[in-house]
Amino acid sequence: MSLSAEVRSTVRALSRTPTVAVAAVLCLTLGIGATAAVWSAVSTALLKPLPFRDQDRIVAVHRTSPTSGPLGTWPHSAPNYLDLARTSTQIQDLSALSWGTALVGLPGDAVQAPELYATGHLFPMLGVAAQIGRVLGPDDDRPGAPAVVMISDRLWRDHLGGDPTVVNRSVIIDGTPQTVVGVLPHDFQIPVGGQFMSADVWAPMRFEPRQLTTRQMNYLKVIGRLAPGATLATADAEMRGLFQNLVTTYPYLNGDAVRVAPLRTESLAAIKTPLLLMFGAVCMVLLIAVINVAALLLARGVQRRRETAIRAAIGATRWETMRPALIEAGVIATVGLVGGVGLAVLGVRTIGALAAARLPQLSGLHVDLRVLGFSVALAFIVALACGAVPAWRGSRVDPQDALRAGRGSGGGREHHRALRGLVVFEMCLSLVLLLGAGLVLKAFVGLLDKDPGFDAARILTMSVTTSARAYSTTNPVRGMLEPTLTAIRNVPGVEAAASINMMPYQNWGNNSNIRYEGMPADNPNSMPLVEQRDVSPEFFAVTGQRLLAGRLLLPTDDDRPGSPSVVVVNQALVKRDFHGGDAVGKRFYTGDTTFATIVGVVSNIRNFGPVSDPQPEMYSTYLQSSTMTTNFPLVIRVRGTTPTAVVAGIRAAVRAVDPSAAIADVNPMSEVILRSLGRPRFYFSLLGTFAAVAVALAVAGLYAVLSYAVVQRNRELGIRAALGSSTASIIGLVTRDGLRLVGLGVFLGLAASVGVTRLMVFMLYGVSPLDPFTWLGASALLVGAGLVASVIPAWRASRVDPLVAIQAE
Repeated sequence: MSLSAEVRSTVRALSRTPTVAVAAVLCLTLGIGATAAVWSAVSTALLKPLPFRDQDRIVAVHRTSPTSGPLGTWPHSAPNYLDLARTSTQIQDLSALSWGTALVGLPGDAVQAPELYATGHLFPMLGVAAQIGRVLGPDDDRPGAPAVVMISDRLWRDHLGGDPTVVNRSVIIDGTPQTVVGVLPHDFQIPVGGQFMSADVWAPMRFEPRQLTTRQMNYLKVIGRLAPGATLATADAEMRGLFQNLVTTYPYLNGDAVRVAPLRTESLAAIKTPLLLMFGAVCMVLLIAVINVAALLLARGVQRRRETAIRAAIGATRWETMRPALIEAGVIATVGLVGGVGLAVLGVRTIGALAAARLPQLSGLHVDLRVLGFSVALAFIVALACGAVPAWRGSRVDPQDALRAGRGSGGGREHHRALRGLVVFEMCLSLVLLLGAGLVLKAFVGLLDKDPGFDAARILTMSVTTSARAYSTTNPVRGMLEPTLTAIRNVPGVEAAASINMMPYQNWGNNSNIRYEGMPADNPNSMPLVEQRDVSPEFFAVTGQRLLAGRLLLPTDDDRPGSPSVVVVNQALVKRDFHGGDAVGKRFYTGDTTFATIVGVVSNIRNFGPVSDPQPEMYSTYLQSSTMTTNFPLVIRVRGTTPTAVVAGIRAAVRAVDPSAAIADVNPMSEVILRSLGRPRFYFSLLGTFAAVAVALAVAGLYAVLSYAVVQRNRELGIRAALGSSTASIIGLVTRDGLRLVGLGVFLGLAASVGVTRLMVFMLYGVSPLDPFTWLGASALLVGAGLVASVIPAWRASRVDPLVAIQAE
């Protein structure tokens, strides 16, 4: 018989047993689809090269300090960066980047856009070309050079219509006409120290005089390319020496150092282990699916032993006796491949949506030729794995024994042992996945339950950006922020409104070492590190932070001559720096002879999100801050329970004060908190899904094996019933058989989980990998599911008519 004829015959045979065929295809669709989707994430994040020339020779230069530890990724100040760039011989084209926010003026509207400032050597050093137009170059950094920018593909397509004539056109940015010189490639981003730096507007880095004279104003991320002949070790040694020379010249830098790290390797550090664990987990799901299909085909092989025996008796070779089983596995795997690719497309979209907020390494995730090729190879391997064992065992049939055996002879003890061993292995793998998902779920719920320090349900957040040019003659805080907040407070439903320069739960901030009055100045790095927040005085009314000592900030704490510089601090700072004592009235240096005074202490809020404990913080008013900004994050407390109900009124209030202002990131605070948990939610969602699928497949496998065993034991069970065995005793007999398999699988799964769960510590956020409640709950859940899967075949066995069962033989 030709191969095509055998394939047609196999398809007809499978159509006569649709339950087996559908079950096998469904198992493989789930297994192949899930594995291909996760492989897409792994290949995108870990295998896809960075879009840079000679990516392995690009390095980041980080600042470290005693606070950051030896692996710190802290930024540099402008004068320190320029000195390193000028004197380094091991690293070429040392380039710097810094964050900003741009107000992009559009016809009839304005858009708030993330902005990055970059030195002119950056793009030539990376070997990046513009999609259209040109990239920024060294000439664009010169003082007095024309005002130019590059824009992202997203901004170009979404807000400028993808117009190819945009190059050399003028766009209003921050109130100033600037010429667009180029459009960057799609999804362009630069990984630096675990961060992925991307923006819609890229502007030349032009340092202000104050930035060039302040060596402790650290805000620049620095990268460069190893010079010909240079190695990572020689570059690191040179940079450390050059920075030590700066420390010798400027003793107040004492304690700081630098380190050189490969850009690509460092960009993978945060995501490599989690993704490999996820891939391992989904491979377990695939293995369980393969085991189920192999068990189904093994059972079918038992049922067609007579056919195989006849083939062997008439002289068929071993290959000819194995071929039907292999073709059957191939047909099932092919159909499963088609379904799996469709499922992978949906899975990739889901993973991309879950990862978008916290895993920029997965940006641009899609099913491409690599994923399709992987899926095809996977299906081929699966077909062999599913078909090889049944085919090999079937080919070893003794024709005389098989032809003499009756219908009830089954496949002998070897077949039963093989099927039971597969079920035990499935249960073991399922418990490992169930335990992992349970631990991550407990960690995720624990993060959700952490008290943020305020009532998040009634707070609305947004960001308002205005043009610096529009307020060139007045402070934007007085000219725009204060009247805007007043207008918002008059909106029906608004209880309080305020601004803070960095929205809570964003997991980053501004900090500096401070020197309290009386503290020696010889070693700045021995001074306490404090997070600094600029707020409007009404901020504490929005958050409801408790006043523990002293007073809150007042509108009179402003920039008028003679107005004393004051701050309010949180409990965490008092506990660390004053051992819980009285901090009110204590002063710290803001200059050589000037001080700021602590006037109040408030309760903690989690400005860094639920993953971190509240950090020592101090709050000062915008008008007493040295930072000038035109971007104001707003927090608004509403009277009702639906913050979004007041959005339209607030927009109108902002527009009434400043029609050119851009409003962005409008979200309830509860959504901001949930987004801060993007990474834990990603881990839990994937592991939870894999565990659920694995348990479902394992229970289905147990049910199928026990059902098959009941059919094979019909004669035995009929005889037991005829001899007087009760329905309960027959149900107990079959159920105990199933629970023995479950129990052995649980035991092996617990033993395997001791090692596996220890690899997940970084995903558990304080939950012990040996948490007894999770272990007990996962085991009980699997045993319960196994009990259900055992009772149904047992009940069916008890319904066997003894006469029919005996006569059937």
